Amino acid sequence: MSLRPSTYVQLAIRAARRRRYGYAALRVLRRGLRRAIAEHFARSIGPAPYASEVDEIRARYSRGVAELLRKFPALGFHLDDERAKP
Repeated sequence: MSLRPSTYVQLAIRAARRRRYGYAALRVLRRGLRRAIAEHFARSIGPAPYASEVDEIRARYSRGVAELLRKFPALGFHLDDERAKP
């Protein structure tokens, strides 16, 4: 049984909460987003009918970034930090 694409973002948010540094948390969250988009794309071109979850993925990612910005206030200045790239 495979997970829904938006679940990958939710799992990434949980893992990002456990990180000690903002750039590491953002890297984990972006890795989850990348996996969710890849899974969404694979399902959308697959043979079985699939209800798009783009809005759900976008909403969960936005909530995750907002949560990380509350936990790491200085992260807002470093969203383009090289260490945060997945």
